[in-house]
Amino acid sequence: MKNKVIIPELELASTGNKEILEKYGGLLRSSRLKDFSPEVEVWASSASNHALAYHSHGIFRYFGKFPPPVARHLIKEYTTENDLIIDPMCGSGTTGLEALLLNRRAKCYDVNPLSVLISSVKISNIDTYEIVEVIEKIKNKYERDKIKFTDHELVGLRNPTHWFLPETIESLQKIKNLIYSSSASNEVKDALLVALLSVVRRVSRATTQQGRLFLDVETAEEDAFPFFEKKAYKLVNKLADIPSNHKVRVEALSIFDKPNLRGKKANLIICHPPYFNSYKYSSVNSLELSILGVDHADIRKLEVREAFKVGKAEKVQEYLDDMERGLRNLNTYLDKNGKLALMIGDTIIKGEYIPVTSELVKRLSDIFKVSKSALRIPKFTEASWVASQRRKTNDIGINLCDMVVVLEKK
Repeated sequence: MKNKVIIPELELASTGNKEILEKYGGLLRSSRLKDFSPEVEVWASSASNHALAYHSHGIFRYFGKFPPPVARHLIKEYTTENDLIIDPMCGSGTTGLEALLLNRRAKCYDVNPLSVLISSVKISNIDTYEIVEVIEKIKNKYERDKIKFTDHELVGLRNPTHWFLPETIESLQKIKNLIYSSSASNEVKDALLVALLSVVRRVSRATTQQGRLFLDVETAEEDAFPFFEKKAYKLVNKLADIPSNHKVRVEALSIFDKPNLRGKKANLIICHPPYFNSYKYSSVNSLELSILGVDHADIRKLEVREAFKVGKAEKVQEYLDDMERGLRNLNTYLDKNGKLALMIGDTIIKGEYIPVTSELVKRLSDIFKVSKSALRIPKFTEASWVASQRRKTNDIGINLCDMVVVLEKK
């Protein structure tokens, strides 16, 4: 008998509450959210990372991951069954999986091929017997075949052996080759490829504790196979419970491009972009992309311009220009009664609070009006942008939070 899946729900509170007002009043004033929405909600989740990894949410550790309770709440609040949801920057595929679980249709897009791969696998119902058989065949060949990969060059990495032991590169390449050369279906190959990519950081010479790449040579492992095998079997169990239908599609596309919706428009668009002063996702995943055979520099050219660790407030305008352009594009494929839910973040540079969210909303005021706004309080255990911003100022008095703004067409 399958274990019952417990799905954490979002915890809601009003900033009209005295205790909450005292705790978050400084942030509310600095964020200027109340300029658009007099009543601001506070969203939180007390669920652990383990609890949030229900179904296939935990198949890949994605830094800055969109929280499942937020996606679930927005979908339930603003759509009904069979409505169309679009996520133009789908990342690790949170929206797509929640849409599938809630019986909605969804179109998910991203410019990063790693994100497209993870998101596609996350919504795939894989035949357990087929994937287990393939894993065992790969294991037998891996242990039997003595093929050596003497080429240690990896796409997009100037010095691969700075980040990997030579033996690790050989091991990863061998596993990848065995996956591709197997007679498995494309769905199974993709799933096993995600299992492999999910252990790349773990067996490398880079730390697993932060999104940015820092050396941690003590964690390096010569043989990646035991880690791959363990992850592959965990993935088997995760994907066995995924509903088998065809309501969610994942494709490679930029937020600046127009998807082919065949005349249909979205009832809800959920957009969780990289934040200004947050991770450069192509760089964060450069090791995984190199094993995938993709140069992260090529993706970088397609991403929204942000300024992680640059510390220049004037760069905010470039970020706002890109986000405004992208959201205006999204407006064209939103139903007239639809909503655009934006989860974004403000920033602090050299002690100055910069209300990125409200500035972006102002720029869009000719086409959107604010339906609802909220502060989303993160847990410090999350591998998120907010966790990297754990500092306080006299003006704010608390850590930065995510901003959620629900927009509707004028």
